Amino acid sequence: MVNRVRLCIVVGFMCLVAGDLATAQTHDHAAMAATNGEFNPYVVSDNHGGFFMVYVERKDGASNVLLQHSQPNGEFSTPIRVSRQAGDAAVRNENPPKVALGPNNEVFVVWASERERWKGNIRFARSLNGGKTFEPAIDLNSDAAQPPISRAFESILVDRNGRIFVAWIDERDKTAKDRGAEIWMATSEDRGKTFSHDRKILSNVCECCRTALAVDSAGRIYLSYRLVPAAGPMLRDIAVARSDDGGKTFKPSIVHHDGWELNACPIDGATMTIDAADHVHVIWFTQTSDLPRLYIASSTDFGVSFGKPDVLDASQKLAKHAHVVATGRDQLLVAWDDVNGSALVKWGLFDASKRSLRILGSQAKASYPIIAVSGAETAIVTLQPENPTIFRKITPLTR
Repeated sequence: MVNRVRLCIVVGFMCLVAGDLATAQTHDHAAMAATNGEFNPYVVSDNHGGFFMVYVERKDGASNVLLQHSQPNGEFSTPIRVSRQAGDAAVRNENPPKVALGPNNEVFVVWASERERWKGNIRFARSLNGGKTFEPAIDLNSDAAQPPISRAFESILVDRNGRIFVAWIDERDKTAKDRGAEIWMATSEDRGKTFSHDRKILSNVCECCRTALAVDSAGRIYLSYRLVPAAGPMLRDIAVARSDDGGKTFKPSIVHHDGWELNACPIDGATMTIDAADHVHVIWFTQTSDLPRLYIASSTDFGVSFGKPDVLDASQKLAKHAHVVATGRDQLLVAWDDVNGSALVKWGLFDASKRSLRILGSQAKASYPIIAVSGAETAIVTLQPENPTIFRKITPLTR
């Protein structure tokens, strides 16, 4: 049975519009109001007990990417500007800039610029001195000199050999007959000095939902995204595509047939992590009844198939925008949006073997959380949209 959206839900950061049309989806990237402030945080481990965080600062109408490094006292350092070209970034809450680390103290940052509304280039900058300074950014899409088209929702991965993979959603080949977009990829084997010519790797992709990249212990690369079928009902399932040849080709599998039909922008992609046993865990938003939910499903056969989904949080009211990181075999730290009068972020520990959640904390008046683990510490960063500022919290890792 196909379940269609039957209501409009507004909680400060989302509205789903009912619709049964078979045409392309309504375009929206969840941009914030044009005010000064801090937006779009994203945090990763520095592999030494600390964290790197990137975010977008908007000041006097210009948006730029900044980077901070956590200090031993738990505070974050004075921000360093990553994007040398003034106004080179864009505020899109479902699409923050991403940061990843190389094996030799490199810091790599990728983001979407905006030359016109929702249209621009995928930008990349590297630091070879641990994030102290950054080289000038480069474009990863080969058509950067052409009139801008819609591309965003970039993700980045550095494998154990130091190769860099960057994927993003791209509409350069989209025609009036196409319902979905495509995912393109560029790779680097010289620490980000140069990249391969970008290429299409997947089709029939939701144009307004984030992607995620991950790699397992054998070097298999995984990419999660939301589907837009080429024909038929507009079912918005989550897929995970796996590459066994270093990112040259990808074979997708649907995580679960939700039966959710929506002719609008979900503005909520999946989050994915791979644990110490190479189990693949995916958390995603769907609406298969009047109550939208976050579900979690796991694969123990390297993404070929996924088990029965579980509701992440049985007490949720409107859970969305999850982010997950593995801390061990079937042990997952998760942060997500909910509501309690206003926007609310929760975080907790999910045991995938017991299929149980233990909530560890919450932050009121916040949304779009990102969580990371470094040694014995956990970092949670999230947007506080009323200010707007970023909530930064470092706390001991709970197991």
